[in-house]
Amino acid sequence: MANLLLPLTDAICQRAKPETKEYALRDQRQPGLALRVQPSGTRSWTMRTRFKEKAVRHFLGNFPDVSVKAARQIANALLAGDADAPPVRSVAPFFEAFQVEHERRAGAFYKPQGLRAYQTYVRCQLLPAFGGKRIDAIARQDVVRWFEGYSLTRPGGANRALGILGAMLGRAKAWGYMPDGWRNPVLGIRLNRRRIVGTFVSDSEMARLGAVLDEKIAEGCNAAALLRFLTLTGCRVSEAIDLEWQDVLPDRLRLRDSKTGPRDVPLGSSVRGFLKSHRTELTRRGLGRLRHVFPLFGAQRYQGVRSVWHAVRRQAKLPPALRIHDLRHSFASHAVMSGETLFATSRLLGHSRIQMTARYAHLADDAMLSAAEKIGAIIARNCTIKRSDLAAITGGTATAMNTTRLKNVEAPLSTAHDDEGGRHE
Repeated sequence: MANLLLPLTDAICQRAKPETKEYALRDQRQPGLALRVQPSGTRSWTMRTRFKEKAVRHFLGNFPDVSVKAARQIANALLAGDADAPPVRSVAPFFEAFQVEHERRAGAFYKPQGLRAYQTYVRCQLLPAFGGKRIDAIARQDVVRWFEGYSLTRPGGANRALGILGAMLGRAKAWGYMPDGWRNPVLGIRLNRRRIVGTFVSDSEMARLGAVLDEKIAEGCNAAALLRFLTLTGCRVSEAIDLEWQDVLPDRLRLRDSKTGPRDVPLGSSVRGFLKSHRTELTRRGLGRLRHVFPLFGAQRYQGVRSVWHAVRRQAKLPPALRIHDLRHSFASHAVMSGETLFATSRLLGHSRIQMTARYAHLADDAMLSAAEKIGAIIARNCTIKRSDLAAITGGTATAMNTTRLKNVEAPLSTAHDDEGGRHE
């Protein structure tokens, strides 16, 4: 409902119903007086005046505690200067009540996994910390105290929970619950530094992993085939679990849903050959009509893949800390070490920001040593000055001055002296 100008009565105010957005009923008989109807159902009287060329909004109480007649009397007294504005009383909901409305109205924007994470952080962290407070009374010092305490045990979780709190309070402002001049207390709080988690799978480790996966695939293990697919494409585990044959095109995968939204994954010849042989094997075993590319019997769940991964990791003698997600990290690392740019690698992985790709790319020591050798050779070659080159640059004839300069150029750095004390630098 748009803001309306009406000769307000108690009956009209009583019939005003809350909507998804705040609206106001402005009084035709008393300029500046309005009844604000909020989505929570709260109906509050406000009076707008001007002080030193600035608009000021006064809170006059809630309806029906303050009737239309009483609100007009208070407004007249304010305009005449016969009375001070009544103390502003918060009409914002308590945090636990607002959280229910927020999940109902904003929950549709979360994916199922994201919604479960949101509910967990709210239940375990935000409600214990801010329950019993009105949302406009949550001060910056309250947020900082909670955030620092949580950061001592779970710095990454504290970052995530702080982002959820900031988004909730921002929507409360947009929905009209916060007073004029309110500032989000989350703004400006420095997040904890993210610790880079990930283990690079070397060439020798990848060879052992491939041998074990081949054995498991020959035994008919679909989870092992899924793990092989992850090493070849760098896809996320959830993307591989939900992948259906209708999403497999001749030259690409068309993922209808992923962490960053729908995207296409180009398929090289090795991946296309693997998928072709995998489908032939499924057909031979009577599973060719199933819609999932990697059918996991019982349910298409991550736990089944993880149990197979633990067995494969142990049999291939890989580091115990190696996670399934590190296969995606290794894909990025091998792509960068093979000469691919961060931009191209980012597109292959489906990252929304290239900075995330840079965090994934762990370079092997031999690759770093090779880069250092290459750069050092280029610099050494460019810094080498031959006598003939120097003579050509200085005009052809090597004078005494040129000879002196040449000796200084060729002198080792350890023999250089400063002008004043003659000591080594």
